[in-house]
Amino acid sequence: MFGRNDFLGEVTMGLENKIFDDPLPKFYTLQERSEPLEELLINKGELIVGLKFVPPSENSPNKKRSVKGALQVLVKEAKNLASVKSNGTSDPFCKSYLLPDKGRSSKQKTPVFRRSCSPAWNYTFTYYGVTLEELSERSLELTIWDHDRLASNEFLGGVRLNLGSGKHHSKVVDWMDSSGKETMLWRSMLEKPNLWVESCLPLRPSLDVRNSF
Repeated sequence: MFGRNDFLGEVTMGLENKIFDDPLPKFYTLQERSEPLEELLINKGELIVGLKFVPPSENSPNKKRSVKGALQVLVKEAKNLASVKSNGTSDPFCKSYLLPDKGRSSKQKTPVFRRSCSPAWNYTFTYYGVTLEELSERSLELTIWDHDRLASNEFLGGVRLNLGSGKHHSKVVDWMDSSGKETMLWRSMLEKPNLWVESCLPLRPSLDVRNSF
């Protein structure tokens, strides 16, 4: 009664040259799910984010930490988010994971920005103990949510930043699926250590797997 519907297949066909008064049934082979229409038509807004890899410091008093650097993520602002409240606004916040780790140590969040569809957080996440080599095999997932004190938070959009290889240490994974501006920003961060790189990224309406590799 409260379960979910499972997708089994679909048929897509053009309407040209179709005879609709033909009473005979026809059978078609079911296909895999095509790209959701919302991916093509729905604008979920944009996220402005800056990245910087901080190399290890030779003068660091912490010798163990100095072997590795840190990834700094500046979540500056979002624009044109969906309004989900009855007053025409949202209470958005941004959540971050450095994949493949989705544990508590990887999760970071901005404060909630009240009553706005264009929040300006200017909030920095820092992931310590990483190298450029490791980051080339990892993915930064940033998702925007509307905060609801009485019900579940609602997903407003998200991005994944990585090299878009589709693989993690030669193993096929579904979270190394970046393309376009997402890949360009991540590559710029890897190529320009100790410098901030920034981009305005279109938010994906979902974080389902992209067929880009």
